[in-house]
Amino acid sequence: MKNILFLASSLLALAACQSDTYYAEGVSIGQRDSDLARCNSEAHRDHPPNLITRYTPRVFHPGTQVCTAPGVCHMTAPYWTGGNPYTVDLNRQVRSSTVTGCMADRGYTLISLPSCRQGTASASTTMAPLGSDTCLIDRENGGALVVNP
Repeated sequence: MKNILFLASSLLALAACQSDTYYAEGVSIGQRDSDLARCNSEAHRDHPPNLITRYTPRVFHPGTQVCTAPGVCHMTAPYWTGGNPYTVDLNRQVRSSTVTGCMADRGYTLISLPSCRQGTASASTTMAPLGSDTCLIDRENGGALVVNP
């Protein structure tokens, strides 16, 4: 049982360290970021945000009888919870699919890779070939870099 719990927690920790990025071997991060910006722009132009307000379900809580001593009882007031507003973008999924398709047309694949260990450095700004040790360096100025440490 301990082995199963350890394996489950290890897989959860590993999954938390995964990141998605658009990948095309040999392409520079600058070119990938430029292509992604164009695809995002086209997707927003063709499928702009379509925001609607929805509400969480309302739940009625009836009053209850509370007795503090024999024969000394009172009813609590009934009340409602829920009904809180939240916003949904009806075009979010189609916009995301449009970006993925646009990037695929330009030769990119959306992949998921583990984050590199802290301190991993790369002098290259070109995406490396995929290998068993391939990982992502999340750069502060955006754009994850695919490297083979």
